[in-house]
Amino acid sequence: MTWHPTTNRVQYGLLTTEERNALVAWPHGWDLITPEDVRLHRGNKPCWNYDSVYRGKPAPVVTSWWLNVYGGGVSFRYESRSEADSNTLPKRIDVLRIDTCNGVSTAHLEGLKDE
Repeated sequence: MTWHPTTNRVQYGLLTTEERNALVAWPHGWDLITPEDVRLHRGNKPCWNYDSVYRGKPAPVVTSWWLNVYGGGVSFRYESRSEADSNTLPKRIDVLRIDTCNGVSTAHLEGLKDE
Protein backbone atom coordinates (compact mmCIF):
# COMPACT_ATOMS: atom_id res chain seq x y z
CA MET A 1 0.00 0.00 0.00
CA THR A 2 1.31 3.44 -0.90
CA TRP A 3 1.35 6.05 1.86
CA HIS A 4 -0.44 9.36 1.21
CA PRO A 5 -1.02 12.36 3.55
CA THR A 6 -4.82 12.23 3.05
CA THR A 7 -5.10 8.57 4.10
CA ASN A 8 -2.49 8.45 6.86
CA ARG A 9 -3.32 6.14 9.81
CA VAL A 10 0.12 6.13 11.43
CA GLN A 11 1.15 8.16 14.47
CA TYR A 12 3.37 11.10 13.56
CA GLY A 13 6.32 9.72 15.54
CA LEU A 14 6.26 6.44 13.59
CA LEU A 15 6.30 8.02 10.13
CA THR A 16 9.49 8.02 8.09
CA THR A 17 11.31 11.32 7.63
CA GLU A 18 10.02 11.52 4.05
CA GLU A 19 6.43 10.90 5.16
CA ARG A 20 6.69 13.49 7.93
CA ASN A 21 8.08 16.05 5.49
CA ALA A 22 5.29 15.32 2.99
CA LEU A 23 2.65 15.66 5.71
CA VAL A 24 4.05 18.93 7.07
CA ALA A 25 4.34 20.35 3.53
CA TRP A 26 0.76 19.34 2.61
CA PRO A 27 -0.78 22.49 1.04
CA HIS A 28 -4.44 21.99 2.03
CA GLY A 29 -4.10 21.82 5.82
CA TRP A 30 -4.39 18.98 8.33
CA ASP A 31 -6.79 17.31 10.69
CA LEU A 32 -6.07 15.49 13.93
CA ILE A 33 -7.52 11.96 13.74
CA THR A 34 -8.99 10.35 16.86
CA PRO A 35 -8.64 6.62 17.65
CA GLU A 36 -12.22 6.23 16.31
CA ASP A 37 -11.00 7.60 12.94
CA VAL A 38 -12.85 10.92 13.37
CA ARG A 39 -11.36 14.06 11.89
CA LEU A 40 -11.01 16.90 14.38
CA HIS A 41 -10.55 20.17 12.55
CA ARG A 42 -7.59 22.01 13.97
CA GLY A 43 -6.02 25.40 13.40
CA ASN A 44 -3.59 26.10 10.60
CA LYS A 45 -0.54 24.81 12.51
CA PRO A 46 -0.75 21.46 14.32
CA CYS A 47 1.57 20.79 17.25
CA TRP A 48 2.90 17.62 15.52
CA ASN A 49 2.64 15.50 18.66
CA TYR A 50 4.48 12.19 18.22
CA ASP A 51 1.59 10.00 19.47
CA SER A 52 -1.08 11.75 17.38
CA VAL A 53 -2.29 10.78 13.94
CA TYR A 54 -2.55 13.65 11.46
CA ARG A 55 -4.12 13.46 8.04
CA GLY A 56 -3.86 15.95 5.20
CA LYS A 57 -7.13 17.58 4.19
CA PRO A 58 -8.17 16.70 0.63
CA ALA A 59 -7.79 19.34 -2.04
CA PRO A 60 -10.95 21.41 -2.42
CA VAL A 61 -13.18 20.49 -5.32
CA VAL A 62 -13.64 23.32 -7.80
CA THR A 63 -16.42 23.22 -10.38
CA SER A 64 -16.34 25.64 -13.29
CA TRP A 65 -18.87 26.85 -15.85
CA TRP A 66 -18.26 29.06 -18.88
CA LEU A 67 -20.81 31.49 -20.34
CA ASN A 68 -20.61 33.53 -23.52
CA VAL A 69 -21.36 37.21 -22.86
CA TYR A 70 -23.34 39.28 -25.36
CA GLY A 71 -24.61 42.88 -25.31
CA GLY A 72 -28.03 41.66 -24.17
CA GLY A 73 -27.02 38.99 -21.63
CA VAL A 74 -25.27 35.65 -21.36
CA SER A 75 -25.62 32.24 -23.00
CA PHE A 76 -26.29 28.86 -21.50
CA ARG A 77 -23.52 27.50 -19.29
CA TYR A 78 -20.88 25.20 -20.75
CA GLU A 79 -18.59 22.70 -19.04
CA SER A 80 -15.41 23.89 -20.80
CA ARG A 81 -13.99 26.97 -22.46
CA SER A 82 -13.66 25.08 -25.75
CA GLU A 83 -17.36 24.14 -25.61
CA ALA A 84 -18.29 27.79 -25.00
CA ASP A 85 -16.04 28.85 -27.90
CA SER A 86 -17.57 26.31 -30.28
CA ASN A 87 -21.13 27.41 -29.41
CA THR A 88 -20.66 31.15 -29.78
CA LEU A 89 -23.03 33.43 -31.68
CA PRO A 90 -21.99 36.56 -33.61
CA LYS A 91 -21.14 39.66 -31.56
CA ARG A 92 -19.91 37.85 -28.45
CA ILE A 93 -18.11 40.42 -26.29
CA ASP A 94 -16.51 38.26 -23.59
CA VAL A 95 -16.39 34.88 -21.85
CA LEU A 96 -17.34 34.55 -18.19
CA ARG A 97 -16.01 31.67 -16.06
CA ILE A 98 -17.70 30.94 -12.75
CA ASP A 99 -15.73 28.80 -10.29
CA THR A 100 -17.39 27.32 -7.21
CA CYS A 101 -15.34 25.93 -4.34
CA ASN A 102 -16.78 24.93 -0.96
CA GLY A 103 -20.03 26.74 -1.73
CA VAL A 104 -18.35 30.03 -2.67
CA SER A 105 -18.51 31.23 -6.28
CA THR A 106 -16.18 33.65 -8.03
CA ALA A 107 -16.59 35.11 -11.50
CA HIS A 108 -13.74 35.78 -13.94
CA LEU A 109 -13.90 37.53 -17.28
CA GLU A 110 -11.51 35.60 -19.50
CA GLY A 111 -11.58 37.76 -22.59
CA LEU A 112 -11.74 36.71 -26.21
CA LYS A 113 -8.95 34.84 -27.92
CA ASP A 114 -8.13 35.64 -31.55
CA GLU A 115 -11.59 36.81 -32.58
